[in-house]
Amino acid sequence: MDLKQLREKTIKKTREQVKEKLLQKDRLIINLTRTISTIDKTTNLLFEQLRELYGLHFPELSRLRKNIDQYLEIVVNYGKRENIPEEHELKQKAKESAGVELGEKEMKAIISFAEKIKALREERKKLEKLLEEKVKELTPNACEVAGPLIVAKLITEVGSLKKLAELPSSTIQVMGAEKALFAHLKKGVKPPKHGIIFQHPLIHKAPKKQRGPIARKLASKLSIALKVDYFKGEFIGDKLKKELEEEIKTHKIRKT
Repeated sequence: MDLKQLREKTIKKTREQVKEKLLQKDRLIINLTRTISTIDKTTNLLFEQLRELYGLHFPELSRLRKNIDQYLEIVVNYGKRENIPEEHELKQKAKESAGVELGEKEMKAIISFAEKIKALREERKKLEKLLEEKVKELTPNACEVAGPLIVAKLITEVGSLKKLAELPSSTIQVMGAEKALFAHLKKGVKPPKHGIIFQHPLIHKAPKKQRGPIARKLASKLSIALKVDYFKGEFIGDKLKKELEEEIKTHKIRKT
């Protein structure tokens, strides 16, 4: 083997190693994203069951504490509604509750159930923190533009950063809205203006008429950021983010 062949073989091997490392990072992000999604679905189902059980005793709490973590805190910390301290804002509602009394055995089981749901929520937070760290390592520019959780969901949707970076911005814009897109093609209803990226605050907090234009602009900046990340370019995420915010702020996006 001459020097030229050795060099070509070394370069090829290096590229394969880099590609494999990238795929390993992709797989970790995808698995973490799917795990968190499964925990969310499971937690929501378990929480509904908890509300039905504890609702027998304190039905008004579902209206007073719609947030799952706040609801769990009440059940875990106090159990029976009469244990809620006098200075607590819920005390009067607890006194006036139309709920039935439950025995110690039943209440103990309900509290234990709530503790397990709470523990599962805590594990989710740890996994989400790890996910954010890994996505930021892989796609610093895209994370600056759209946030790590949105980027993670987009990578999971297509299967790899490589595939995502190769997509046009118009596809990135509606990823996750396949059902609406299918309905548009089959039934002629209005096409979707956004998919996963709707979770970005610049879109979901915007007036309804502005969401489409903002989604297009966000997808455009995100497309650039993903390509730079995939090809290991320099960090320009802050520049792209500033451009996006300025264009929205100065009304450069045409109203629909």
